[in-house]
Amino acid sequence: MSHHLVAPIERPYRNCCSGWIQTREMNLVEIRTDSGLVGWGEGDGMPSLEAIDKFVIGWSPFDFEMISDNLTRNGCNRRLSSGIEIALWDLMGKKCGVPVYELLGVPRRKKVSAYASGFFERAGVDHVADLTETANCCMNSGFDALKIRIGFGLSQDERVVEAVRTAIGSNVAVSVDANTGYDLANAIDVGKRLEKYDLMWFEEPIDSQNLEGYYKIREALSLRISGGESFSDFSSFGDLVGGRVVDVLQPDIGRVGGFMEGRRICDLAFAHGIHVIPHMFGGVVRLAATLQWLATIPDDPFVEDKIPTYLEWDIMENGLRTDLAILPFKPEDGILAIPDRPGLGVEIDEEALRRFSV
Repeated sequence: MSHHLVAPIERPYRNCCSGWIQTREMNLVEIRTDSGLVGWGEGDGMPSLEAIDKFVIGWSPFDFEMISDNLTRNGCNRRLSSGIEIALWDLMGKKCGVPVYELLGVPRRKKVSAYASGFFERAGVDHVADLTETANCCMNSGFDALKIRIGFGLSQDERVVEAVRTAIGSNVAVSVDANTGYDLANAIDVGKRLEKYDLMWFEEPIDSQNLEGYYKIREALSLRISGGESFSDFSSFGDLVGGRVVDVLQPDIGRVGGFMEGRRICDLAFAHGIHVIPHMFGGVVRLAATLQWLATIPDDPFVEDKIPTYLEWDIMENGLRTDLAILPFKPEDGILAIPDRPGLGVEIDEEALRRFSV
């Protein structure tokens, strides 16, 4: 079963390439077994009812690889099948009475540092003042890293980054995300302007498909370059990694096909000495899946330029992250414990599910 959920936003916000975001949406997958177990997943869509009837219904959750392969071979892209694969792992963990990370292998960590991600332009407030106040709040809450949205113009971007860096000092790591908002020349220009602010990475400076442009930006700047959140198939990650165009790879478990494809992408990145820090900007089920995945991602010993394996923590208003689960996730001093309950470690509040359902 698929649920399309919508949560209203009290104060709209936007990045440089979006209109005003007034709602947060999510595709929630619910799979029930004949024994009464319920598995939850989240992706960017759902396969057709015909494909679900043929390749999902009647199969065991432990046939997850065959289910995913059959969906892919019959025209379902990874974005659409991710939610199903995640729900199958939730079911397997519940059946075995263990968290998903134990099924995936030896956990590398039981808790993970988070970086505060958001810092969009919000309607009706002074942008620079709003971001500096938010950055201070994040720092005082224990976050040691944050990510600012840029792409609003070279002068505006520098003014924002300078104000935030001045407000929080040098002990908090700062990254910037242009959401593909620049062309090649301007991306290099703004990158050079921002180099002096000691940034952790410069994310999606240009169109994600322009790999030649990414290579030129990486060659021109001393900043780490990151990307990959919009990619869904393994071959695209092969081009991104093989071309050495990013320093930090950011696959999204709700887009790449779930846990198994995520593992393949990590192995590929590590073979090329590239960091993996997953993208996470969705609902509570995608968050839970990302946490389970992060438990198994090693701090790659072959990457000389060390940065922590962070969780991206969405600080923007999103009821589908904060109000949908019976036990919501909350960081303490910028750190989240990885749930050790069976499956993904998240259960959906049925009343909230009805409230957000379209």
